[in-house]
Amino acid sequence: MAWRSRLWEFTGLKRLRNCGRVAHTSSGGAIVRVSQTADGPRAGLSGLQSCGSPWSCPVCARKIGAERSAEVARALTRVAADGGSAALVTLTMRHDRGHRLADLWDALSAAWTAVTSGSGWTRDQKTFGVVGWVRTVEVTHGAKGWHVHVHSVVALDGPTSPEMMWAMGDRMFARWERSLSGKGFSAVADKGGLDVRPVRMTGESIEQVSDYISKITAEITSPSTKDGRKTGNRSPFAILRDALATGLADDLDLWFTWEQVSHGRRQLTWSRSLRALAGAEKSDDDIASEDKGGDDLLTIPRESWERMRHDVADLLDAVEIGGVEQGVRWMRSRGLGFRLVSRGDVQAGVEYAVGTVAAAAFAALLYAIVSGGDVLAALTGIVQRALSTTL
Repeated sequence: MAWRSRLWEFTGLKRLRNCGRVAHTSSGGAIVRVSQTADGPRAGLSGLQSCGSPWSCPVCARKIGAERSAEVARALTRVAADGGSAALVTLTMRHDRGHRLADLWDALSAAWTAVTSGSGWTRDQKTFGVVGWVRTVEVTHGAKGWHVHVHSVVALDGPTSPEMMWAMGDRMFARWERSLSGKGFSAVADKGGLDVRPVRMTGESIEQVSDYISKITAEITSPSTKDGRKTGNRSPFAILRDALATGLADDLDLWFTWEQVSHGRRQLTWSRSLRALAGAEKSDDDIASEDKGGDDLLTIPRESWERMRHDVADLLDAVEIGGVEQGVRWMRSRGLGFRLVSRGDVQAGVEYAVGTVAAAAFAALLYAIVSGGDVLAALTGIVQRALSTTL
């Protein structure tokens, strides 16, 4: 969340500038809510716009990545239950610093289409018993510039030996290489261009492969900003971490390139058959904007929200640690207006009780004054004079 608030200041994407910052309505603010999880209470916000970017938004990317990982796991679990197998196939391409990211990505997309269409793919499906596939694109940047490659899981309808999986991979790579050559690029199978690995169809292995295919969460939550520089390749979110930490112009330029080129592209694509097994019907926008439920605690009006939105992570931490009482203290210490929503909460009950007692005390005082002898006589005289007035 802290990364996203920093991105508001300089991102070139309008929807990302509004994500988690602007309310759905022009007059609204935000709502603080809490959900109970296995790790304890988790505070969050609702009532705000989301951008749905799996590439550039640290918050939306985590939500989308978690959902996509679960979808891949569901599909592979179904394949395993039906006695099938799966291969993890990675296809890469040669690159250097002179290649533009957009050109590399366009060539990769065309090459994958060539791999999974046409008469060659139709024969492969019959020969190897292909049930379907799911594909993700991974991008890193290093000494040789942008590196774009494909990770795919190909599901098969029965037990398949590693040798047969490699034979399938070789046929896929032949179409991959031919398409890249037509776009002015190349790939060499025995120099990293092709890798084929059988997937062990056990619960733990399926989970690991699913997380690998959608490993964006690990990239965002990794505490180290140096690992990518040591290995020579950094993921886009590692570039963002470095840019926020150092402010280096080169890193900022790389990030701006990444934002523009990745915008609007699909991160995960499916064959129709495997998508059906996964039940993958939600779009990235649907996942990012999905209401996960929870108990609404505080409503923050627009005026307060505009003053505190850069520090909202501190408020959420306070609520998770000390409950709504701590959240109320946090808001009051900064002179911020709010409204308690959950009257079932202890703090809400206390404030409601205090208000009720105060109102009752005021009513009793008013009754005592009005029912006093002098006041009662004065009020009686006023009423009698009003009734006897001639119009």
